[in-house]
Amino acid sequence: MVPALRPVYRPSTFAMPPLSSPTFDSPAAALAALLQRLPTVSHETIQLSESRGRILARPLLTDRPSPALDVSVMDGFAARLADISSGTLPICGDALIGTPPITLAPNSAARIVTGAPIPHGADCVLRIEDISVAGDTISFNPQIAKSLPPNHFIRRRGENAPQDAEVLPAGTPITPAVASALASCGISNPLVFRRLRVGILSTGDEVLSPEATPHPWQLRDGNSAALEALLSSLAVVESIEASHAPDDQRRILAAASKLLSRCDALLLSGGVSMGHRDHVPAALAQLGAATIFHKIPQRPGKPILAAIGPRQQLILGLPGNPVSVLLTAHRFAIPAVEHIAGSASPRNQPAITIANPDKQTIPLWWHRIVRLTQDGRAELIDNKGSGDQIATARSTGFIEIPPNTADAGPWPYYAWRT
Repeated sequence: MVPALRPVYRPSTFAMPPLSSPTFDSPAAALAALLQRLPTVSHETIQLSESRGRILARPLLTDRPSPALDVSVMDGFAARLADISSGTLPICGDALIGTPPITLAPNSAARIVTGAPIPHGADCVLRIEDISVAGDTISFNPQIAKSLPPNHFIRRRGENAPQDAEVLPAGTPITPAVASALASCGISNPLVFRRLRVGILSTGDEVLSPEATPHPWQLRDGNSAALEALLSSLAVVESIEASHAPDDQRRILAAASKLLSRCDALLLSGGVSMGHRDHVPAALAQLGAATIFHKIPQRPGKPILAAIGPRQQLILGLPGNPVSVLLTAHRFAIPAVEHIAGSASPRNQPAITIANPDKQTIPLWWHRIVRLTQDGRAELIDNKGSGDQIATARSTGFIEIPPNTADAGPWPYYAWRT
């Protein structure tokens, strides 16, 4: 029986009307609302050797019992419990890996190694450490017969899983352990969700390319570099296309429209706040994007905007400050990208205690950059705000602290992706 596939949502061809932007009281609630609206991409079949990090689009089922027959879990000798009370047994045969089970003669023992089929008639395995071998005879303490239960050191057929059992659900990332399970179940060409095409659009009159020589009032585009480095670390991302637009609504609209015409997701940096030069919200509305949220009670990154594009693409408008871009991309963009790539659930974040709490509080969710210490705690790093790239480069990630909270935690820790 072919298992049911996870539903696939094909992009629609009509523009969605902008929605009113509800207020969310936490980053987690806002992200949950966004993921609920995002469809997944379509499927493709790939070679197992190229599957690392991809997302299963079909549940993995066992094609036979695991193990497929009774096997030994120890090196030693296979025997019958009824025959070992004498303390000695002759050796009659070898049970070998990769060969059919042999038949054990009465009142005898067979050499066996870990993973070898249990001989017909045997119901226990004597460990090599518990016996002495002299020629073609083994000897052991006869009292061992009183302590050994049936099937001692034997893994029975189907003990790990019966045939047609679900090993993993659809939406599972393929790790080395998952690849091993796929191969063991005879899946050499797994069905996975296809990889994503992602667009990056940086905005701002002051933004120049990294190789440019800026005036003091200009900036090199570190945001695009950060987002490209982050997204390229994800196995579910196939290609990244970066562009830039000045603070002009028509040019932002044209650049965003061009990227959305060929991308599954669009990340913008800058121009999402409430200033008279912040044109991203109006440009996205003109595109027909449906706003999921605009502003979250968090620092940094309060002006963040999330929307669904006219073909149901993910759109995230990130604040322009470089630290805000890094933080909001890790907190929102990565789980959203992995969701539309088929991942069944967001990654769990470890909870870490602050090594040097400073008792400061704010009435917002506070993302504070930290350095992971050798003892596994988070050390707060002194920084000068969301434009301090130098302090951020010296950190290992950030923690998320609830509003008006000053204790040491533990709090969720988000490591910078590499």
